[in-house]
Amino acid sequence: MRFVVVPPPADPLAEHMDISVSWWGIGVGFEPRDEVLQKLENDFNVTFKPIDIGWDNYKEKSQVWAAAGQLPDIITHSITSDTPAIYNEWVNQQLIDALPDDMSAYPNLSKVFEIEGVDSIRRDGKLYAIPRMTFPTDQMWAVWAVDGAVYVRKDWMEKLGIEDPQNFDEFKALLKAFVEQDPDGNNKNDTQGIVMNTFGYFKNVFSATFPEFGNKGWLKEDGKWIPFYASSKMDEVLRQARALYKEKALDPDFAVAKAGERNQQFYQNKAGALALTTNGVFGANGVKAEWEKNNPGLNFYDHVKILHPWADANGVKYRNVNSPWWSESMINAEVDDNKLDRILRIYDWLLSPEGKELFDYGIEGKDYTKNADGTYTITRPKDGDQFIDLKKYYPSMDIISQLAAWRNAAILEDNEANRAAFGDDSVEFVKNELKWMEENTQPIPTAFEIYTMSTPAKDKLSTINFDDDFTRVILGNDDPVEMWKTVLKGYESKGLNQAIEEVTAEMAKFNK
Repeated sequence: MRFVVVPPPADPLAEHMDISVSWWGIGVGFEPRDEVLQKLENDFNVTFKPIDIGWDNYKEKSQVWAAAGQLPDIITHSITSDTPAIYNEWVNQQLIDALPDDMSAYPNLSKVFEIEGVDSIRRDGKLYAIPRMTFPTDQMWAVWAVDGAVYVRKDWMEKLGIEDPQNFDEFKALLKAFVEQDPDGNNKNDTQGIVMNTFGYFKNVFSATFPEFGNKGWLKEDGKWIPFYASSKMDEVLRQARALYKEKALDPDFAVAKAGERNQQFYQNKAGALALTTNGVFGANGVKAEWEKNNPGLNFYDHVKILHPWADANGVKYRNVNSPWWSESMINAEVDDNKLDRILRIYDWLLSPEGKELFDYGIEGKDYTKNADGTYTITRPKDGDQFIDLKKYYPSMDIISQLAAWRNAAILEDNEANRAAFGDDSVEFVKNELKWMEENTQPIPTAFEIYTMSTPAKDKLSTINFDDDFTRVILGNDDPVEMWKTVLKGYESKGLNQAIEEVTAEMAKFNK
């Protein structure tokens, strides 16, 4: 472990280095080695050695590598938020490197460590991880505001004479009408209510019933800070979710479907609603493109809209909000000072305006030209009416552009790059939805301090699989509230009550 980096040589990039890096699907994304990847490697005199991980096994793989002393140079994980106990272990076992106290040599990267909440992952005053920010601080609210959306067939609603629902019961009635009233007019009983890309997006439909349910937050009840699943507000969510399933308003196969699998039901006119994200309209494989592929000659926006959240009992409409980051990069403690410096230089560039320009527009002189007035002219080839998506043109872009930050806010910008890539109508659609959210909703009350808080009992709660337990209750036949009481007893055996006491004590230090 080191706390001070030795000054680099006069030419800090003179020595060629191999840098191993883990990432989801990097084995495919880095082959063949396209021009964007080559540019980054040439500019920093490195060769990246991809270490592939999967979404379903990255946590287990990293634990195996850690135990065997085989962690890559750059470790991609999500332990600062998902399993802070493992983060503590890796720090204590000196498996990951402390970042320099003085980050002035990396001005773009150093800004990350100024964001509220990052101090919570310091250990003994040192940072051992680079949080992968979801969005810039000045756009913090925006990305999460459109992270969850319910697409709905507005043409079906018009045909059935149904207005936008103003409460859960009206929402359920809308979905049941999609199932029962032959909205596609084919005289067949072959339509469904709502399908979901993943279970996480479906949770947003309960924002008026229980806001913190949507972002798995902690809330204060009866003087104690408790996780959302221990709240009495869960009772009504359980009843509503069960009702959607039993009354066939919810996709009957939601529990066994793989991520994205049931989206096709919406694209193929077999479902009236889809839970995903607002910016899911973008891209060659986005909601708009897939829907229009299955409905040739029809304009997506003439037939589909987003269903806005309805107000709670106090008249408040909530928008989603979550932690400023999810996942992080850590540096193997075995790298030497020069390699640590090289990695930090790369990350600093990835977060720079120059990096953003590459990710937005591609390679200058090939994909775009920059005009004297600061505007851009896109010159890369088109796929039909739209310019080829850069991530399709350069497969490595999908990884490189997200290695240091998710850049989720970039897709929301109204600029030449997005209009060229996605079309004016899609950019305007997302911009209008964002404006509506800003003017009509409030963020879910969120105690950000608790996301990365580590206490002995709270750390053990990371083994709880809420989604599976909640799904079993939805599918069950017994009273859902009573079933959930049984689930909570199991959580109590894992230290739930002690975690509540510990977190409440920690929050008292913040006078909360």
